[in-house]
Amino acid sequence: MDNDQFNETLAKLQAELKSVTGIDDRSRETLKRLDGDIGRILQNSGEILPAHHESLRESLADSVEYIEASHPTITALMNRLLKILSDMGI
Repeated sequence: MDNDQFNETLAKLQAELKSVTGIDDRSRETLKRLDGDIGRILQNSGEILPAHHESLRESLADSVEYIEASHPTITALMNRLLKILSDMGI
């Protein structure tokens, strides 16, 4: 997957995160951290920083458990990004 597709998937996930409702404070904070990680990567799309991708991978893994049952579309996007990061060696 090239950078444009990766960034497009990140942007889709970020947009979907804005629609999440009915979660507890801990889940909200976890998703807020994920949104911040996505924002940092999208802002630096010309320069890929491994530290940002590692942080994104951790945030994705933490977030999946909170929204897996209630938000399957978001979960699918998160799992797709986790696979991409794994394929990148992150």
